[in-house]
Amino acid sequence: MHYTAAIPALLALGASSALAAAEFDWVQFQDPAEHAFTMQVPQGWRVAGGAYRFGPLDPRAMVEMTSPDGKMRLRFGDAAVPPYAVPDQSMRMNGLREGSRYSPRGVAQEIVADYRPGWVFADLYGQARFAAYCHTLELKQMQQLPPVHELSGQERVTAGEAIYRCDSSLGAGTMTAYVFAETQLTRMQTSAIWQVTWLYSVLAPEERAATALKVIVHAMSTFQIDPRWAAYQLRLNGQAGDSAYRAFQQTVAQQQAHFQHQEAQFLQQVDSMSRALRGVTLTSDPVDHQQREVWTGPNSGYFINPTGTVVNATSSPGSEFHQLTPH
Repeated sequence: MHYTAAIPALLALGASSALAAAEFDWVQFQDPAEHAFTMQVPQGWRVAGGAYRFGPLDPRAMVEMTSPDGKMRLRFGDAAVPPYAVPDQSMRMNGLREGSRYSPRGVAQEIVADYRPGWVFADLYGQARFAAYCHTLELKQMQQLPPVHELSGQERVTAGEAIYRCDSSLGAGTMTAYVFAETQLTRMQTSAIWQVTWLYSVLAPEERAATALKVIVHAMSTFQIDPRWAAYQLRLNGQAGDSAYRAFQQTVAQQQAHFQHQEAQFLQQVDSMSRALRGVTLTSDPVDHQQREVWTGPNSGYFINPTGTVVNATSSPGSEFHQLTPH
């Protein structure tokens, strides 16, 4: 019932735009289970994953990439992340609560859970994902970001990221941990389901975080769904026909545009991560038009005087101060 309105998460992952990553040699990884997709991965890295099917309408993609020294760990998708069914009155009457397993008609293995926006899910996922690798995990930034996919029909799509400082248990010192997640809520009459339609995570030493991000972004940009597998899955969904395949192609086109934009914004993303880890905020001065990094404070305003003293406050501390504009 739910699935006739939404392409499953695996179908929502295809993209083919190319990003430059010239310092690596790349080889093609093919899903060994269903030949559902291919993806470029760095040559010499340990790679595992593929398509994992938990039901006729519940395929999930995951690819894990680990650098030869074991210190950079990248994950695309996650087979352990299920579709989620929003609890309704009928479920509650049958004793189903948040965290209950739910398998309508046996076509998918869902978990009952209220909807989580992308940035909230990113943090919840990050805490679980990195716990085994970090003695301590400190959240440095959690924020909403533009989603990869556009809204359509009865859907709600949100996305966001979480950035952490990790005291490594891998003997790698201080590390950077990162999660991006997009979640999509689809309503059908009296019921609703939500899925994690885009998910990737990175764990790397601080000085190699930019390299790790570049690797995962390039790998994702080469992810391609096999058209025969896509047609087969769409038939399982009860969406057979040209219109369903056109909708799938439009989804892929959205992702291609997203990656082209992400390539242009890549350095800004790395800079933003660095500032979050260092605890600073980038501002612009409307007087001299200079950009300044200032220590991130609990208040929304940043004010500076002619001697360069910066104060974090909700209102100006005096007439000699003027306000900086945070980016």
